[in-house]
Amino acid sequence: MSKYLFIFRHSTDPQSQPSPEEMQTLAGQWYAWMQKFNASILPGGDGLKPGGRVLRGEIVTDGPYVEAKEFVASFSLIQAENYDAALTIARECPGRNLIEIRELGGYA
Repeated sequence: MSKYLFIFRHSTDPQSQPSPEEMQTLAGQWYAWMQKFNASILPGGDGLKPGGRVLRGEIVTDGPYVEAKEFVASFSLIQAENYDAALTIARECPGRNLIEIRELGGYA
């Protein structure tokens, strides 16, 4: 069985942010999604705090950059038979996500 990284991207546009009521509804939907696909979701996924650092060679800068139109909000590790099975899981994620799906190389 293959492993996939789901990278959840969100818009930086303040108008795209859900209201507190929508956030509460989404939290319930995410909980239901995680329960449904519990056998496929591997330990290690998490949300990401804003900010961070970028290392390029020997230079360290702050990031992500304000000119970005989207940011990586969170990630999950998924186990699935193939890309189509991973897509099926991703399609049921609640909210309006842009989800990048990458198969892990299997080196670790």
